Amino acid sequence: MTCKACRGSGYIEIEENCKICNGTGKAKSFDPKMTAELNNDQLKMFMHGVCGVCRGTGRVKRMEICKTCSGTGKSGNCKICGKTTAGGHELCSECRKKPHAYLLKNSCGLEEVKLNRIYMGRISGITDIGVFVNLNKRLRGLIHKRNLRNIRLKENDEIFVKVEGIRPNGEIDLNLAHNKNYTIIEVSKSAPLLKISQLEKFIGRMAEIRGKIEHVRVTGGPTIFTVMDETGLINCAAFEAGERAYPEINIGDISRVIGIVKKREAKLQIEVLEMERLLGKEASEISRLIESEIEKKAQPDFQGFMIESDVLENLKDSMVRVAKELKKAVLESRPVIIRHHWDADGVCGGVALEMALLDYIERVHPDPDARNYLVRRKVSRAPFYELEDVVKDLDESLEDMARFGDKIPLVVLVDNGSGIEDIAAIEQMLIFGADVITVDHHFPDENVDRYLIEHVNPYKVGGDSNYTSGILCTEIARMITSRDLKILPAVSVVADRAEGEVERYIEISGYDREMLYNISLALEFEGFYLRFRSASHIIHEILGFGRRDRMQKLVNSLSTRAKKSIEENVKTAMDGVKIQILPNGVALAALDVENYARKFTFPPPGKLTGEVHDRLKKKYEKIVTLGYGPDFTVIRSEGVNLDIPKIVKELQEEINAGVDGGGHLVVGSLKFIQAKRREVLARLAAKIGKI
Repeated sequence: MTCKACRGSGYIEIEENCKICNGTGKAKSFDPKMTAELNNDQLKMFMHGVCGVCRGTGRVKRMEICKTCSGTGKSGNCKICGKTTAGGHELCSECRKKPHAYLLKNSCGLEEVKLNRIYMGRISGITDIGVFVNLNKRLRGLIHKRNLRNIRLKENDEIFVKVEGIRPNGEIDLNLAHNKNYTIIEVSKSAPLLKISQLEKFIGRMAEIRGKIEHVRVTGGPTIFTVMDETGLINCAAFEAGERAYPEINIGDISRVIGIVKKREAKLQIEVLEMERLLGKEASEISRLIESEIEKKAQPDFQGFMIESDVLENLKDSMVRVAKELKKAVLESRPVIIRHHWDADGVCGGVALEMALLDYIERVHPDPDARNYLVRRKVSRAPFYELEDVVKDLDESLEDMARFGDKIPLVVLVDNGSGIEDIAAIEQMLIFGADVITVDHHFPDENVDRYLIEHVNPYKVGGDSNYTSGILCTEIARMITSRDLKILPAVSVVADRAEGEVERYIEISGYDREMLYNISLALEFEGFYLRFRSASHIIHEILGFGRRDRMQKLVNSLSTRAKKSIEENVKTAMDGVKIQILPNGVALAALDVENYARKFTFPPPGKLTGEVHDRLKKKYEKIVTLGYGPDFTVIRSEGVNLDIPKIVKELQEEINAGVDGGGHLVVGSLKFIQAKRREVLARLAAKIGKI
């Protein structure tokens, strides 16, 4: 350590009264012998009655050897009693006389081993020639058989040894030290303390960093600690043969790491020699710097929206906050679960956020495997976050926390998450400490906001469902990545039949409506048979993020099969459609999808009802189509001012049938008890007839 008294110079400056003028600054008389030491200016000062030695100040300065460090410029603290020591000695003069032994930490090499010193070691092997003793993971010495004196030793025993010789080839000769009452002194090699951003120039050399543990991953080989300081992230590999290294260090701890800087898969990594947790003021300051820097780095890069829109401008602040939360999650190595509805709009929204986060991970995260555990895009079959989904998400997350030390995730609900039916699942996530964000375009329930940290929904700023989830998520994704994502909002607009200014996204995409419709059909056809699998590679290929020639073939194949399946099922279904004109002039079309459609094939009931409705609305100006099964009904409408969430609430109050459901104002679905189907459908028809 540098001497604090002299700041490493070895001397100190002392100021005292001038002895010539006794501190007055005035010239009374002076010794003529001094003239040789004075310059002309000083002599003139004496001639004018001013002391030339102190130049009239009355004070002079002189240099004196620092007594604290004896002129060495170095000092330290005794590792036993804590007293200040001169010359940087490890022990004070008194403690050097006491029995003591040294424990070499793993950063120490042969240069730290001193002759005739006592060290603490661990027996690593017993052979015919003697006993091998590890002084640390890098150093090993031998107690020759002749020096053992019939003393019985066992492997893994801790013993004290004395260094009797160090050979030119680096071999260390040891002997037993019989005193067991030694005071242990830990020795760590001094390595340059660097910021993570400075490590590039230290590849192959030892360095020390201090930062926050953001992630811990136990592998078949090393334990990988992801460490963050205010300049960046780096992986630190501690080798413990498949066991958890440094079990006392956990996520969130501020730690000191010493190791060798290496490169793995084009990314820097530290091979850990030493790691210890820091506490107190130093840890608090490091934590403060990191939090401040995360806030800066997580600021989204907003370049403007793809189209001019008052609705998007009004949503801007909320969307920026979502982008910031997503970037912060990556910087803090916090997993992000993207849960989206399985239809084309939900897929486009989910993929937009997925690709943006994967790009950002590639840019800022040191772990090549981080993309496999930090972002998980999952499919919801129901148009809301149901309990079946949350149980899976929680189970996987809690298991990853237990096995790998992962953090509780940030959950982003896409194309669902705005309704009262989502609350039960969201609440369960919150109990375990997760945060939930919703990006949706369904009509929102006012109660859901208190469970969310952010809620992006066009209805909240005077917009409507034409601003699809694909649009909203793509605009958020563009604040995180520069990747070209313009196909995604265009597909979602066509798939959800959105109208108005959002159709500008179709023009921007560079694709015609027919191709975008085929892509949306391909997504839904493939998604139907994928069931609950996200299958990112296949979905990315369909959306054109792989090989373009393969995309064209894949989309043509899937959309052709989807259209064929739709036409076959619609042809059969049309025979089962029953239409009646209600008193208010609305045509009510009812389709028994249970008996007039093939089960477990594409299209599912919701899609089939929509296809039947599209054909009927060409004939009827005001029409509502109901596709019903044993315990559900799908609702599609045209030219009718429906309010499905309101109808659901009324039915729940009027009839004891377990009614649940929701969706958009004019498009949605209901669930109910099978035995009450006739009564529920009758009351629903009556309400439609009164609109």
